[in-house]
Amino acid sequence: MKINRRDVINVVFGSNTKENHLVIVLSPEEVNEEEDQFVGIMITDSLYFDPANEFSFPLNDTMFLKPLKEKKSRVRLYLINFLPCSCIIGTPVNQMKMEAYHAMIKELNKKIFGVNF
Repeated sequence: MKINRRDVINVVFGSNTKENHLVIVLSPEEVNEEEDQFVGIMITDSLYFDPANEFSFPLNDTMFLKPLKEKKSRVRLYLINFLPCSCIIGTPVNQMKMEAYHAMIKELNKKIFGVNF
């Protein structure tokens, strides 16, 4: 399956869990296709996750091509994963807009890697 940077996809993390999670694809299409793996960052709507956490990037409907199902969704900036394409469930469910993607990457670079572009 072809997946593109900024796609929002459903994945299963590991074989010991049946819980699906939404992930935003970070890696470019060429890498995803060549390696049959991709880099993604997890979206959460968990109630136990402190929304004021400095490693939380809030999401809203204007950032995506289609409205989000969960209105209190956030990206956990520290949950970056290298995942096999075999963990993808179905086809992409949404796509993040370019401007929002750049804002998220800027925040990721600042908070996780200590780089402020």
